[in-house]
Amino acid sequence: MKRKYQHIDHTADVGLQIFGSSLKQLFENAAEGMFDFITELQRVDSNTERHIEITAGDRDALLVTWLSELNYILQTEDILFKDFLINDMSDTRLQGIARGEQFEPQRHVIYTEVKAVTYHQLYIRESDDGWQAQVIFDL
Repeated sequence: MKRKYQHIDHTADVGLQIFGSSLKQLFENAAEGMFDFITELQRVDSNTERHIEITAGDRDALLVTWLSELNYILQTEDILFKDFLINDMSDTRLQGIARGEQFEPQRHVIYTEVKAVTYHQLYIRESDDGWQAQVIFDL
């Protein structure tokens, strides 16, 4: 299988290049990639589930809103996510499920905190072998 994402260096921030065979998979992989640089995913269980429904003005804004919503839940409810499933989506609407667990300081390591998901150098595009995107995060 082709890689899901790769971390990219960016001045004072961090970024992801994301890959997926479908647009849904691209969004799922983007969420996993974001949490991969936040924590050690192997230590996170999937015993808590959140249903997420969001809307945005276009596909780019939808990706930013999706990742921002997941980060907001982390910041306000201390839930680390690791598994993501997009059930339904269009260019302006997404319904999905995120699974993870409550942060436990004795078990989980937080590598970094995401302050914001940015539009800087953001893109989503279809290629011959699927979908690609890039997202830069403000740390």
